[in-house]
Amino acid sequence: MIMRKHLEGEKISRNLGINIFVYFISISMAFGITLSILAFLGYDILRALITIITTSFRSSFGFQETIKKTIPLIFATYAFAVPFTIKFFNIGVWGQMLFGATMSTIVGLSLSPLNITSIVMIPLLLTTGIFAGGFYALIAGYLKSDYDINPIISTIMLNYVASYFLNFVATSRPFRDPVEGHPITIPLPETSTIGFFMGIPYSIFFILVTVLFVYVLLKKTRLGFEITAVGQNMEAARIYGINFRKTIMITFFIGGTIAGLGGVLEILNIHGKLIEGFARTSGAQYGIFGILTCLIVAGNPMGIPVAAFLMSVLLVGADALQRTMQIPVELVFSSQALIVLFILIIRSAVLRKEI
Repeated sequence: MIMRKHLEGEKISRNLGINIFVYFISISMAFGITLSILAFLGYDILRALITIITTSFRSSFGFQETIKKTIPLIFATYAFAVPFTIKFFNIGVWGQMLFGATMSTIVGLSLSPLNITSIVMIPLLLTTGIFAGGFYALIAGYLKSDYDINPIISTIMLNYVASYFLNFVATSRPFRDPVEGHPITIPLPETSTIGFFMGIPYSIFFILVTVLFVYVLLKKTRLGFEITAVGQNMEAARIYGINFRKTIMITFFIGGTIAGLGGVLEILNIHGKLIEGFARTSGAQYGIFGILTCLIVAGNPMGIPVAAFLMSVLLVGADALQRTMQIPVELVFSSQALIVLFILIIRSAVLRKEI
């Protein structure tokens, strides 16, 4: 028993060392390429590097903005990570966030004349968003399990459906705001909005619950074992009696519920109304950043919050670069993509060498 624990400890230490090495080399290479491009274009690379890294920590406003980006990014990453466990790509996270938020807005505005109290209204809207997102993801799970339609294709198409549905709701009576030229609804009733604590959204507490839920689900439950087994070897899982169809459907539903929760919290806690583009940051959708964040930590549920925070630091730094040095945010997006690419390449090379 003692020897077994010792070996497990050595394995954990070795894996930690490998991960630190992979992340350090990947980040260094990505930033090296980005800074070389900036130097070639004539920018002050030292000032640019300091801006990217420190903007989130220079002021309370910078830190608050970082947290505001981190919260929906964590939801988006978990919504991708759960189906990723069975080796399916939920590209529809963005659409599930939109659909959950849109359905909650419809319910909230429809019930507005009734003056329902916050104790009833907020849980009702959260539940609506959660189940709407889960239902929307379930469509892709059903198409895969029953008709073997690739989830990448179905979820991408469903993204467009959700986007156009949101625009329809936000530009049609009785929900549209008549004084706005952009697709925006009238404000939700005050009893349906969630506040802030020292500039930090209360939705951060839902993050803590989500982290615990996903960890327990994947690591401590029978369903989590079945999900992992299907992801590791689908045919072996079938042979040992795991219901493949049920596992796929439940996995996509869980991913969708997390995305729907992230979407409705953005409406209730940040905007107070449905806005076309609410699930975007720095011009790109949270779903894409969720994919990148998940790939960085290889779907590890405990690593996602840390990776999402660091990604948000880069996003806030990118916005500052564009404001202060006129450097396009797309250059930082490229750096993030390079980090993921190098991590995947180096991690694969290390694993092959160990084998």
